[in-house]
Amino acid sequence: MEWKAVYDDGTSLSQFNEDGSENKYTDIKRGQLSRFIIYHGALPLLIIHLDRDKQLIYRRRVAMHLLGSKAGSSDVVILAGWQENRRGVNVQCLCFVFEDGHVEVLDRFYEDVGLFSHVKFEPEEKVGGQQR
Repeated sequence: MEWKAVYDDGTSLSQFNEDGSENKYTDIKRGQLSRFIIYHGALPLLIIHLDRDKQLIYRRRVAMHLLGSKAGSSDVVILAGWQENRRGVNVQCLCFVFEDGHVEVLDRFYEDVGLFSHVKFEPEEKVGGQQR
């Protein structure tokens, strides 16, 4: 799965460039986003529409299997969605995209529930002391 950021002015940034080099999540101009697209192959699997009040949430999580027949293997889960403050209330829409193509949607993070727990922000993702 790959992502593409589409900006208000119609320009875009793809995760991978034509020369094979990779753009990082931190390269995305999050304040100018209009859409964030997750592709599975050539087809868009998930499109997140954003306005000025919504902040993009995106993470690639790897779940390691420690026991059973899958021990030693891993699954990748893409977490994508948005966060917005509405009159002081934190509102979220979170989509968890699994490798088999199924998507689970939640209205918030859940404490200590594995893949559905809070995102850990890196220092460069905080703008003015606020998480972006």
